Amino acid sequence: MEIASICHRKQTLTAPDSAIMFARQAAALSKQLRYTDGYCEAIFVVCKSYLRKDDLPAAERTLNEANSALYVRLLLALSEYCMDKGSPGSEKMQKASRYLTLANRMSVNLKSRHWMTESTIVMAKYHFRLGQMTLGRNRFYDVISYYKQIHDKAGEAHWWQELGRYIPDTDSTYAIEINSLQHARSLYTQLGNSKGQAECLDNEAYLHVAHGRLDLAEKAGIEELNVLKSAGLDQKLPSCYQRLSKTMLKKKDHDKALEYALLGMESVKALKDSTQLMKTYELIGDLQRTIGNPAESVRYYKLALATITQSPNLAHSLLRRMTQVQIGMNRPGEALASVQWLVKWRGAPQTNADKQLFALMMADSYAGMGKMATAERYYAEVARLNDLIQLTPNFHWYTFTNVAGAEAYLAVARFYARQKQYDKSNRYLAAALRSGNLTPDMERESRYMRYVNDSIAGILPPSTINFQRYVSINDSIDRVTKDEQLELLKANFKSAQREKDIQLLRNEALLRERQLQLSAQKEKLTYAGILTLVCLLVLTYNSFRTKKNKNRQLEAQQYIINKKNAALLKLIDEKELLMKEVHHRVKNNLQTVTSLLTSQSFHLRDQGAVKAIDDSRNRIEAISMLHQRIYQSGNMVGVALKSYVAEMICNLEECFDTIDRIRFSIEVEDIILDLSQTVPVGLILNEAITNSLKYAFPSGQRGHISVSLVRVGHKKLSLRVSDNGIGLPADFDIANSPTFGFQLIKGLTADLNGQLMIRSESGTNLQIDFDQASLPHAGAPLTEHPGAGQH
Repeated sequence: MEIASICHRKQTLTAPDSAIMFARQAAALSKQLRYTDGYCEAIFVVCKSYLRKDDLPAAERTLNEANSALYVRLLLALSEYCMDKGSPGSEKMQKASRYLTLANRMSVNLKSRHWMTESTIVMAKYHFRLGQMTLGRNRFYDVISYYKQIHDKAGEAHWWQELGRYIPDTDSTYAIEINSLQHARSLYTQLGNSKGQAECLDNEAYLHVAHGRLDLAEKAGIEELNVLKSAGLDQKLPSCYQRLSKTMLKKKDHDKALEYALLGMESVKALKDSTQLMKTYELIGDLQRTIGNPAESVRYYKLALATITQSPNLAHSLLRRMTQVQIGMNRPGEALASVQWLVKWRGAPQTNADKQLFALMMADSYAGMGKMATAERYYAEVARLNDLIQLTPNFHWYTFTNVAGAEAYLAVARFYARQKQYDKSNRYLAAALRSGNLTPDMERESRYMRYVNDSIAGILPPSTINFQRYVSINDSIDRVTKDEQLELLKANFKSAQREKDIQLLRNEALLRERQLQLSAQKEKLTYAGILTLVCLLVLTYNSFRTKKNKNRQLEAQQYIINKKNAALLKLIDEKELLMKEVHHRVKNNLQTVTSLLTSQSFHLRDQGAVKAIDDSRNRIEAISMLHQRIYQSGNMVGVALKSYVAEMICNLEECFDTIDRIRFSIEVEDIILDLSQTVPVGLILNEAITNSLKYAFPSGQRGHISVSLVRVGHKKLSLRVSDNGIGLPADFDIANSPTFGFQLIKGLTADLNGQLMIRSESGTNLQIDFDQASLPHAGAPLTEHPGAGQH
């Protein structure tokens, strides 16, 4: 998808086909992976790439691959293409209308606010394209009203700014554009959005320049500069300086223009941003050309060309200006070398317009070098390409200049006039005069050349007619220029005078209104002060009485609560004392049972019976220790396992007399278990350790037993007992084991709702994982007993 997007942005003839190929692959993969966003983006790039190729039917077929929001998005792309390529009343404009109607209906059905907004805005552009300014403006107002209604100032500011940018720039819409941008700027100021303020000021400056209001353009540019500096938006400073420099250049203030251009250069160097160097070099090159310093102009044009990374149109425009200066300096060889260098560096021109521009530059260069035959071939190519180039201007805010049409024919006519081939010159002059993009300046030059050519050839009547026409156009241009300057001065004066009068009236009205407000405020404040004082007195007295009553109630309630708390505390103490007594008696009873079993074992001869009694005594001892710990710790609901396990192991070591040959490693975390889980855990430990002591190390072998109880997750515990003894028999199966010890361990594991695992690898390893039960509220904190650790 990334490769498809890059290809789509490239300005070459084969780029759209490459973009379509990669986007199709991305769409297929996204569909396979059910990646909706990727599929939608890929189909959109396919549609836009077909439109780049001017293949409208293929672009329309992508609608069959879309639904819901993607369908609306494609409809809007198709409508914008038709508006861009069509003229009012054409079939393409009718298609655009149908697409927009369908997109708007689907957006409403989808209840998508985003696509309803986008459809409305594209419909506004459609009205603008037809010259229906009021309808287009009202569409924007609908969107702005919605965002104002939901109190979304950011959205409201954005669409005010877009209205100022999208409405066609004419004398009648100039005020609307400025007003829209000022609305947006005001909202951005309230939001603290300095970037938005700067963009609006930039748009205002552009419009002021376009309408000859250079002072206002300079003022807006300086204000933008201050906003950028105060907000720390240093990245935008170079372009702001460049726009100010161009404004000063139009005002003929070359010193200031150069000053701003150099400040822009300094800001670019401070940022170390090579991407902005090109525009700065271009601007300084234009300045040097204007003030009559062609050598410096060429130097900066070369620097600008060397820093261009994209935009072949801009590179070609720069090259055209540079070659004109070089030829004017009588250096046509350098101009030719510059053209050849750019072709070698960036490749041959792709579009017919670029091919024509390069042919003209080559022709001018060879003509300057005196190679007329070669020059004539290139001029012929310039004329031939004129018929292949689409001259209809696109509906954009910006356009790149080309030489197609009258300018191209005029250049060829100049060449033949210099070669004294007046018939050929007149033929191309006639073609120039028939061109649709003939400007008054071009017509003036064409008429004068026809007059000169006909005079030399002795064709006097047409010569006279062309001269009269030339004089008429020249006077008209001069008159228009003077009239425009006079009207501009009058408009500036009237505007300034009107603004001054309005400001005076506003000041007077504000002063009178302020005086009336002060008088009314004094009266209101007096009454308000008296009323406030009375209210404060009433509220103070009422608050005093309410507080007094509440204090009495609180004291009575506190007395009752204290009595109840004392009774509850007494009950709790009695309950804890009773529980301690119960556990103490249970422990004593278990000790009695243990003593009885010990006495009984002395009178038995059967070793199996003695062994069974010893095992039972150890199990009872493990339970007895639990009850002892409970009444000693003061906590009636839980047992601290760290010291309990250590004490149990000490008892077992003494019982089996293994202190010298069996080493224990104990890893028990500070865990407090509920009594319902402590008894099974204690018995499991007793059983597992006893088995290891009895069977793992026969014939007095030395060994090591490891005991651990650790957390392995939230509320998850893991109990492990392992030894490095002889291990279990090879045919041992715990599921079918007849021994009471293993059956007991399995039963106790079930009581814990745990999972039992026994492995015989370098000894025996028993592991039980179970969930820790939540403890109820304990009467007192548990305290640890010393003794946990390694033996």
